[in-house]
Amino acid sequence: MPFTVKGMSAAKAATCSIFAVALLGSAASAEEATALSADFKAAQDAYAVTWQQQPLAFTAAKFIALPAESYGSYAPLETAEFQSGDPLTVYAEPVGFSYKETGGKYAIDLSVDFELRNTTGQVLASQDGFTTLHSESFNQIREYQTSLSFNLTGLQTGEYVLKVRFNDENSDKSGSFELPFSMTEAALQN
Repeated sequence: MPFTVKGMSAAKAATCSIFAVALLGSAASAEEATALSADFKAAQDAYAVTWQQQPLAFTAAKFIALPAESYGSYAPLETAEFQSGDPLTVYAEPVGFSYKETGGKYAIDLSVDFELRNTTGQVLASQDGFTTLHSESFNQIREYQTSLSFNLTGLQTGEYVLKVRFNDENSDKSGSFELPFSMTEAALQN
């Protein structure tokens, strides 16, 4: 694609010509890269159907050191041992939730309940509607995560179970998981 520019030396014009061809070449490559194969599209469609049929469940649910930076980016705890005053931070990846389509966007709406029990099953604390999660996107997000922080004070040394339940506000689906943990005595400070 030769071209000339008035007042430009031949060397500069050649450089511009090569640059223009490179830009046009990458535009064609980008266009080709966005074309999805029939097999890929069929797999996406099958995944969407399976997602709708999937009960609300979790691909991950665990105690973590700090709130997650993003999906799959967290620091898991080696042991689920806490001291009085430590927050319990939980990472969860729900799947199978439904979407509410509004104005060309897809909304995810989940409410979270929790229950704290001792080893005999006695409920020590609980709260329905502990928090709500809302997210909107032009796409149906499948890689969704949340970090929840529980500040449970006054727990004595011992074994406990934290039950967390997610309720899908866009369907009748709900799902839960249980995380056992222990409270230990604080180390003595000198």
